[in-house]
Amino acid sequence: MSTTANMPIRKRLEIASHGRIKTYDGATVSKLTELGFSMDELYRFIAPRRTLARRIANGEPLTITENDGALRVVRVMELAEQVFGERDTAQRWLRKPNRGLDGIVPLDLLESESGAVLVEQALHQIDHGIYV
Repeated sequence: MSTTANMPIRKRLEIASHGRIKTYDGATVSKLTELGFSMDELYRFIAPRRTLARRIANGEPLTITENDGALRVVRVMELAEQVFGERDTAQRWLRKPNRGLDGIVPLDLLESESGAVLVEQALHQIDHGIYV
């Protein structure tokens, strides 16, 4: 049996990624507003208002699930910026109904990893000149 089996997942992720996975805490998660997300959106994608407010007030680390939500919105925003060349255009695209997503607003899909994958696929199509 592996000696890492009893190790907390946070520690296993740190070891396996060689520290490359960004981890957020109460002090850093609110900086995601610099990417153009409102605090209400962060509450929606990362953790409920009271939970996230407590983490921010106490400087507590996010749980793995909460951190995954933060990483997801950052990853999608970075891809959108890369595809559109600037943050404002990327933010506008994320907030408009998308024909390729059957009229769904891409931002509304970022609550789940499955939704984020759909948004990323749409962005990759745009990046390759495939407009649906």
